[in-house]
Amino acid sequence: MIKAPPQKKSALTVILSFIFFLIFIAASTELIARTPWVEKISPYRSVGNFHYQFEIKWFRLLDYVKQNGGVDVIILGSSLVNTGIDPDVMAEAFYKQTGVKLRIFNFGVEGLTVASDSITVKLLMERYHPALLIFVTEMGDFVAGHGQATETRFLADPWLQYELGNFNWSGWVVDHSAALQHYLPYRNWMRADFLETMPIYLVRNKNTSTSGYEPDFAYGRDLDANPDPNDPNEAAYFQEYGNYQIDPARLGNLRTILDLKQNNGTPVLIVEMPVHPSFYVYVGGEDVHKQFQQTLAAFIQSNGGVFLPAGACDSDIPLFGRSDRWHLNFRGAPIFSNCLGRQLSILANQENTDFVNVNTDGSK
Repeated sequence: MIKAPPQKKSALTVILSFIFFLIFIAASTELIARTPWVEKISPYRSVGNFHYQFEIKWFRLLDYVKQNGGVDVIILGSSLVNTGIDPDVMAEAFYKQTGVKLRIFNFGVEGLTVASDSITVKLLMERYHPALLIFVTEMGDFVAGHGQATETRFLADPWLQYELGNFNWSGWVVDHSAALQHYLPYRNWMRADFLETMPIYLVRNKNTSTSGYEPDFAYGRDLDANPDPNDPNEAAYFQEYGNYQIDPARLGNLRTILDLKQNNGTPVLIVEMPVHPSFYVYVGGEDVHKQFQQTLAAFIQSNGGVFLPAGACDSDIPLFGRSDRWHLNFRGAPIFSNCLGRQLSILANQENTDFVNVNTDGSK
C-alpha cells in the first residue's frame, strides 16, 4: 500500500500558529504576573518613566490606598517634601490634637516643580480624591526655567501622556500589563552602568516608607556660614537665584493647583518649606524673602487657598536637622512633621472639618 505524502502546512497556517503561540505565552505571563507569588518575589514595578523615584511614589501610593482603604491627605512637592515630611509623625501629631487618625501620604518627587506638579496633581485628584491637598513650595519653585529639563523629559513619557488623556498604544499597553510593569525596572540590564544604578534604586525603594517618606541620613556642613558669591561651588546658585523675580507663568501653575477647591471642592494648603536662613543670601537677603511671602500669601488668599509661611515651624528645627541649605534630614523631618500636624489641627478647627476622605478606594 502506497502512503500518501504528508501535506505541507501552508504559510498562513504556520503564521497563525505562531501568532496563537505568542498570544498564549503573553496571556500566561500576564496571568502569572498578577499572582501574589510574583508580587512577593518581585515587588518592584515601573511604567517606563525615566524618573524612577516618581514611579516608587506612584506604586507606593497605590499600595497604600489598597492597604488603608483610601487616603485623606496627599502632600505634593519636590525632594524637600520627599525627605522633609514623615506622614506618620504628622498624622500622630494631628491625632493627639483632634482624636482623628488621618491617612496621609508623601508624594514628594525630586526635581519636580510647581510647573510639573500642576499637571501630576490632576492624576492624583482624579484617582484618589483626597479630602485635602498640601502643596509644599519654596522660592526656587517660582524661578523661570527652574527644573525645566526634568519637567520636559518627565512629561514626554508615553504612559504619563496616556494617563493625562492623550491616548497612545505604548502608554496603554504599559498601563494594562502587570507583566510589563514587573519587567520594566530591569529594562536597562544591558547597559554598562546597570550594576551601579540598580542597587541605588533598590535601596531607595526599600528606604521609602509605606506612606511615602524617604529619610535623608546626611548632615549638612557649615550651613550657618553665609554662601560666598566668589566661591566657584556657589556661583551657579547665585546665578540662578540672583535678581530674584517671581515668574508669572509659575504663578499660573500655582493657580491651577489652587483651582482644585473651586473645581471639585478639595481644600488646598500651601506650605512654605523652612529652608535654612542662609539660603536667602542667594536671592538678595531676607527683605527679598519677605516680599516673596507677601506676594505669595496675597495670591493664595485671592485664589481660595490657605498659606502657611516657613516661620510657623522653622524655629523648631536645629542645625543638625538639615542635610543642606534646602533639605531636612532624618532628625529634622520628624520635628517639622510634628509641627505640620499641629498646624493642620488648627486649620481643621478653623474650617470645622477633620479632613477625612469619604471615598474608600483609589483604583480606576
